[in-house]
Amino acid sequence: MYRPFKKIIIDSDAKNELDDQYAITYAVLSESFDIRGFTASHYGKNGSMEKSHEEILHVLNLLGRSDNYSVLHGAVEALSDSKTPRDSDGAQFIIREALETKDSLYVICIGPVTNLASAYLLEPAIQDKIKCIWLAGKAWPEGGLFFNNRNDIIAAQLIFSSGIDLTLIPSVGTANKLKVRIQDRLHIKGRGRIGDYLWHLFMRRLGISKAIYDVVSIAALKIPHSCTWLTAPRPELRSDGTYYHNRTQGTITVITDINAENIKKDFFTCLKRAS
Repeated sequence: MYRPFKKIIIDSDAKNELDDQYAITYAVLSESFDIRGFTASHYGKNGSMEKSHEEILHVLNLLGRSDNYSVLHGAVEALSDSKTPRDSDGAQFIIREALETKDSLYVICIGPVTNLASAYLLEPAIQDKIKCIWLAGKAWPEGGLFFNNRNDIIAAQLIFSSGIDLTLIPSVGTANKLKVRIQDRLHIKGRGRIGDYLWHLFMRRLGISKAIYDVVSIAALKIPHSCTWLTAPRPELRSDGTYYHNRTQGTITVITDINAENIKKDFFTCLKRAS
């Protein structure tokens, strides 16, 4: 029986590190999703959203897909408070896609959740149409600040307290188990222009192993059997990134472990399509 691909938007702070580029490549080459588009996110620095927007376009160009997807500008900085959205083309795109879908729209956030939180503030009705997959924080169940939540903790708290379906992938304790190593060269370099670029990004670290956190957020939807899933009461998110489990509302899904070798093998299989 035919089953439609999951509709996804990838919200990415792509210029920050190298794992966003790997994740975008994985999503596009997996041919497993209805990718509605990409929204660019800031990463806590002036001009960072614009740089992320340019980087998303660059990766899509290397993949030969620059004309296939919408790439929208998002918020240029974090929320100033929990009631004032940062309106942007990206936030409006999320709203439009969510309201138009007949089923669910997955918003895969691999940066701060400023754009999604802003969309929710602008149009709360989207909470019933969106499933958010967010890579952020330190290991469950304690939590803690770690880049993505640190770059907009107010937006993070807003998403936690909302009714949006939320799957959390801890950056530390879960996603950091997936690493690229120097011995992976044969699987990456030479796989088209994108493979050479991904390897170039890695080699700027002089061959030092690097976690490719964001790839796990794609694998969670593509090969969910490679992840260990937990459903728990949804805790309050404190300003220091830790979770207060004595005050809960609804439920949260957490990916507590991964089969890193399975995910990396699947990523390499998809990357072969680039060559």
